[in-house]
Amino acid sequence: MKILLTNDDSLDSPLFLFAVDYFQVMGDVKAVVPAEEQSWKGKAMTRFGTRHVEPLDGFACETYAFSGTPADCANFGIYHLFDGDKPDLVISGVNMGSNSGLSFTLSSGTVGAALEANIAGLPAVALSQVLPRQVFRQWVEDRAMQPDVLELLLEDCRAMLQRVFAFLNGQTDFLSDPVTWNVNMPAEPSDDWRVIQTVLGHTFYTSCFEASEDGYYHNIDQPEVEDRVGTDGMVLREGHVSVTRLDIRTLGQ
Repeated sequence: MKILLTNDDSLDSPLFLFAVDYFQVMGDVKAVVPAEEQSWKGKAMTRFGTRHVEPLDGFACETYAFSGTPADCANFGIYHLFDGDKPDLVISGVNMGSNSGLSFTLSSGTVGAALEANIAGLPAVALSQVLPRQVFRQWVEDRAMQPDVLELLLEDCRAMLQRVFAFLNGQTDFLSDPVTWNVNMPAEPSDDWRVIQTVLGHTFYTSCFEASEDGYYHNIDQPEVEDRVGTDGMVLREGHVSVTRLDIRTLGQ
């Protein structure tokens, strides 16, 4: 199986490095990621200006940095990296943080790259790993994570991904239909955690900007998760893995 791997966190994310190694067993993996951090870019495409691609050494698979958005990376990888063919599957992530709830899913560069794959007629998996609040804050501010924290995070992530792909491989349309499987993994899995298929919750943010001496910077309060049973946010809150099927073909119905 030919797999295209991308993300929105760029090259230095430890979860990208983990994903490059993890997915080697699934097939022929090629990776193309934004040259710089591109979170919250949704499915934005770069229309004007010249994009640049740079081959990278030191990774477990053929890897490139692309000077564009996550959706740019997906489009480039789909049409330019597989010798005239398309990949069989696009995997976006593993993202640093949650991408659950309607407003966050629409804003997500991780999900945006997966939706670009769907436009190309390909199935996609968007993978997001929720981080404890203080760990996420350290990553945002310092682009760093304590080694012991990272070790435990990767251990949990590996266990959850094994069950996630067992679940996905059990779906008859997993590799045939151009849909995105939006996967969110909890920061602290419950003792009896499961992989649960969910619906997209109506979780919305409010103001995204806070005033400072220099202007306004991105900062949002923790949104209130919709408490409807079976939504992605509620399942995550309960310590389970949420898998939501997103089919862009239904938008025209």
